[in-house]
Amino acid sequence: MEEIKAWLISHPFVSYLVIVALTAVVYKVAFARRLPILKSLVVYLVLALGCVLLWVMFYLQFPIVEILVITLIMIALARIRMGAGAQKKADSE
Repeated sequence: MEEIKAWLISHPFVSYLVIVALTAVVYKVAFARRLPILKSLVVYLVLALGCVLLWVMFYLQFPIVEILVITLIMIALARIRMGAGAQKKADSE
């Protein structure tokens, strides 16, 4: 993981894009609601603007990318468990 982090630090624009992409996926999977196109665009633009702070923290050696990856894994596990529970409940009825 250290090699990836060193590579990301040496490529600032790519690291910003990775942070924006991971944050957008976390938002979409965990928090997003159905919004009209323009409102969605505004939300994602504000999200991208807020990622500048995360990007700065990444360059200050905070484990931002690692935390976002762990967050995605935890959300995926929660979704799988919820889906399995809902399927089990539907089968019992």
